[in-house]
Amino acid sequence: MFDCFRAYGLAFLIGGLENNAIIHIYDQGPAYIVDVEGNIPKSPDPKIFEITEGNAWSMVFQTFKERKDLKVKPPIEDVKDIAIQHYDKILDIHSRHDFIPDIGNSVKDGRTLYQSIDVSAAKGYREEKRSVYHEGSQLQVDKFSWCIASIGAAWFGVWPRNLMRRDISFSVCSIPNPRKVLLITHREIHERIEKQFCPISANTAIVHYSIKLVNAVLGKYDETDYDEVIFNVMQKTGQQPKPGGGGRYNLTFLKELTKTSAGQETLNIMDRHLLPVNPNVKGIRQDVALALSDFLLHPTLDNFRRFESLYIRGEINKELYSWEKSQLEELLKYVEPA
Repeated sequence: MFDCFRAYGLAFLIGGLENNAIIHIYDQGPAYIVDVEGNIPKSPDPKIFEITEGNAWSMVFQTFKERKDLKVKPPIEDVKDIAIQHYDKILDIHSRHDFIPDIGNSVKDGRTLYQSIDVSAAKGYREEKRSVYHEGSQLQVDKFSWCIASIGAAWFGVWPRNLMRRDISFSVCSIPNPRKVLLITHREIHERIEKQFCPISANTAIVHYSIKLVNAVLGKYDETDYDEVIFNVMQKTGQQPKPGGGGRYNLTFLKELTKTSAGQETLNIMDRHLLPVNPNVKGIRQDVALALSDFLLHPTLDNFRRFESLYIRGEINKELYSWEKSQLEELLKYVEPA
């Protein structure tokens, strides 16, 4: 996730909010490529560092606690200073094909990698603890990589608004992996998607976002190709949020459903009826949402049977929308035998 945020952040640092350069981001496997056609500005757009409704700086640095006796800059100010003062250096090192971020417990002039940018950076999450409990050490990265990753996370990390409630025990951050995407197109897609997802569990939130993503791309952005959704899960506690895990959700199944009208109808039903954004939903609708997310994450026959069994119960009770035969057949096309 850290690397993906770096790719988006570097592209946005160059493109800014108003630059007319054509910027593509490609996932080439071993590395992300940021390809720029047009003039590269001589300095970054200062509007990138403003706190607005269009970004999520507060979520990226949610574990930072500002105190009067603190001797370091608030992270948002630090990001801005690094980007402006070392703009040419950032562009230079990222133009080298052999550049690899410096990561470790102690990096010269490094910065703490926040778990919101990559959950595997969380203290205690990476280290084995024996006999005596300890929080673990901070993970640091070079300040240039940290800077662009922070920009990418603030502007393109997907933080569901309805998961900010106090009665929700977890938070999720997601980012679509750019197999091939035009930066200006990605910005439009990102802004179009309503950031409210099913809050019953982390799985339902991740699946719901993924459905909204493939629906947003469908028929409008044919040259855009996201192959996965990368996600972080954090558990809320009385003090700092704790790491809850992370991973990648492959979008192949959902993208296959978009290829037919019946499949598209199925996705719309899931989005509008089966994955409620109200956290107070209970009973059969909650059970169906959980079973549906399990099936979409792992489309096996057993998971389908469990989902369909619960769904039939909901239909009998007239609590759920009735499937059509063509929609069920479309789902069954992609079910794995075990």
